[in-house]
Amino acid sequence: MLFTLIRLVIAIAMVLYLMQMGVIDWTSLSGLIIAWPYTLLAVILFFVATILQALRLQILINAHQMSLSYMAAVKLTLIGLFFSTYLPGATGGDLIKIYYASKENPGSKAEVITILFLDRFMGLFSLLTLPVFLAPFFIDLIRSQEILQALLILSLSISSSIVLITFIAAKFELADSKLIYWLNNKVRYGHLLSRALHTIHYYKRSLGPLLKALAISYFLQLLMVGVSFSIAEATNIFGADLKMLFLIPMGYMANSFPLTPGGLGIGEAAMESLFLLGGLTGGAETLLGWRLIMILVGLLGLVYYLKGSKKFFSTPP
Repeated sequence: MLFTLIRLVIAIAMVLYLMQMGVIDWTSLSGLIIAWPYTLLAVILFFVATILQALRLQILINAHQMSLSYMAAVKLTLIGLFFSTYLPGATGGDLIKIYYASKENPGSKAEVITILFLDRFMGLFSLLTLPVFLAPFFIDLIRSQEILQALLILSLSISSSIVLITFIAAKFELADSKLIYWLNNKVRYGHLLSRALHTIHYYKRSLGPLLKALAISYFLQLLMVGVSFSIAEATNIFGADLKMLFLIPMGYMANSFPLTPGGLGIGEAAMESLFLLGGLTGGAETLLGWRLIMILVGLLGLVYYLKGSKKFFSTPP
């Protein structure tokens, strides 16, 4: 509780500082009303990205011979979005999903929770690597800024390490391994970690769903970039610029660090700095506009939450 309060204070202080320095221009957000067709497009793109996130979760869950209908996945994702948006902490949505997973699958807690974390990880991995795939289209911009080169190298290094570790882990056989024996017999609650490892390793025998989920992750990240691009077109006095397509994912990545609730303040400062590297303005307002769209779509989660019936997961007989 104290840690969350500290993070909230830091977030408010960051926003106030950005306002004091003139980085955030609240009047520019009026463009969301004036240029309402772009705002509407942003809302539609955000909603489509959210239901694609639900599809990714359904694919990962059902691959483990559990049953999660698409509509149940959509409702759970929207409820998670609501809690992530309105609670003073970036993990509120994840925690509510874990709560329902544990409540409805008392015999498969470790497995379902592991899948939920895998779902989250795939979103972060696709966001981390998206600038790498977009880099060939923005060579001149990257060559002109050493900071962008460093960020790209860092992104490539981290993602390559993850791929290498995953490849090595896939070669490792869990059955009758010393690690599993040690976890099951020597470590308190180690059996839960053992089951989590088995859950992840299961996808070695079922690569199809994993690859589908990863492809969906990249597509929904592109949609999220489209959300901010539409917002920039509405709020930026100079309109949107194609360079934003490369810069926005990096801003999202900075926003995902849990230094403040939801990355508030940190994300705005990072997006503004990235836009300036591209010779652009309005980065902070663009991310603030994105937050407003998220708040709006998140209200749908409140509707489903208040309806009362919250049975999502089920296991086949």
